[in-house]
Amino acid sequence: MGYFKDTNHMYEFLEDLWKYIVFESGIGEKMREYEVSYKYILTEPDGYLYVDPDTVITGEEANRKAVITMELSGDNVVKFWTKQLSLPVALATRKIKSKGPIPKVLKMLPALNPVYKIFPEYCKKHNISLD
Repeated sequence: MGYFKDTNHMYEFLEDLWKYIVFESGIGEKMREYEVSYKYILTEPDGYLYVDPDTVITGEEANRKAVITMELSGDNVVKFWTKQLSLPVALATRKIKSKGPIPKVLKMLPALNPVYKIFPEYCKKHNISLD
């Protein structure tokens, strides 16, 4: 069993987390500055997440064109945010598949640092065990 009990659980978690990331942490403005949007194609459980400076959407509606498309498992989402999986290594080993300008992906990484600190709080709030 993975970190998420089903797709709805994953969507509730990702919407809550990404709304904080985009609208409260200031990363939305960085996304606007770098002209970036993301579509995440998720597996195990299957689903979609779309994020731009003004929008956080999950489900079929999120299956839309974005500057960067990332494909990864639900478990690898958690492993990324808990620093068990570094993005450069994940891209090299294809644990995360990416389409789009990789320099833009890497340029955003430093802006994400504050999220690593609060990520465990979101896991606890959504009953995701990190043990």
